[in-house]
Amino acid sequence: MSLSFQSFPTELYLELFSHFSIKDLIASRGACHIWRKLICQADVPLSRRLLLDLYLKLIEDEYFHRTRPWVLKNLKDFDREAYVDSLVQQGANLPEDFRLWILEWPAKAAIAGIWPGLPDDVVEGHFNGRMAGRNVLGILPPQLSSILFVPQKRCIPAICLWVGRTPETVWLPLDEESGLYGKVIMCSTRGDLYGVERGEDGIDEIDENFVMWLRAMWITFSQHLEMIEGRPIQPLLFLTRNRTHDMFGHFDLPAAP
Repeated sequence: MSLSFQSFPTELYLELFSHFSIKDLIASRGACHIWRKLICQADVPLSRRLLLDLYLKLIEDEYFHRTRPWVLKNLKDFDREAYVDSLVQQGANLPEDFRLWILEWPAKAAIAGIWPGLPDDVVEGHFNGRMAGRNVLGILPPQLSSILFVPQKRCIPAICLWVGRTPETVWLPLDEESGLYGKVIMCSTRGDLYGVERGEDGIDEIDENFVMWLRAMWITFSQHLEMIEGRPIQPLLFLTRNRTHDMFGHFDLPAAP
């Protein structure tokens, strides 16, 4: 007698769900309330669980849905495996949450303009689609950088994630000995990191992991949209391809190690 999928023991479901990708977990949650409950109980790897929890939080936010038209209009496919391989071949030891985000995150759920498949053009001012700044992850192929870590007076490998209003830049350090591996740092100085040490020329703001930074970026963006929604404002969108005038044009990516 053949067995239906519904007749499998609970333990097998839990084991299966623990190996599902983010997209598969999202789809499986919609199958029935029992599966939704079991996915909550499954031993899903922490990085994947954090990304799933972020997605579930996002879809409850009305501003997430309001920004989908811009994402869908500007979204382009890219080779996810090749993106990761390119960074690895340059010597990057990628944090698991960042690697899974590249490989498994639903492209249509990109937030605040942060995604390799979205434009890397500079946007000055917010509008209903993305944050002000430059989506450095949209530069293809991706580039691993080497940036000065001031406390240890040496350069460490890092990925530049975002450039906001000059000179704010956001970095994902990949050096384990620095104590910064996997954290996300926004620094207010060009070309160097201080980490937990505060320098006279800049103060670094640190998120404990990449998913936490994504969540913080979305909260900032959605709060801004909420703030401007109730009052008339002039459009603040100024797109430019003239690299001599954009926020990022005066901030060259440091060379790879």
